[in-house]
Amino acid sequence: MVVMSMESFEKLHFDSDVYCKLLEAEREAELTDVRYSSKDVLKAIREAVGGE
Repeated sequence: MVVMSMESFEKLHFDSDVYCKLLEAEREAELTDVRYSSKDVLKAIREAVGGE
């Protein structure tokens, strides 16, 4: 059993999620030649949140 604060647990959970997503992105990058420029990524983010 481990006892920790909710803040510590949430940070640990967040860090774990980020790590898993980075691993998934690395695997996908190994399997495909598709790449996106920072301009394309920022444009997609703006569109997703209802921006320009």
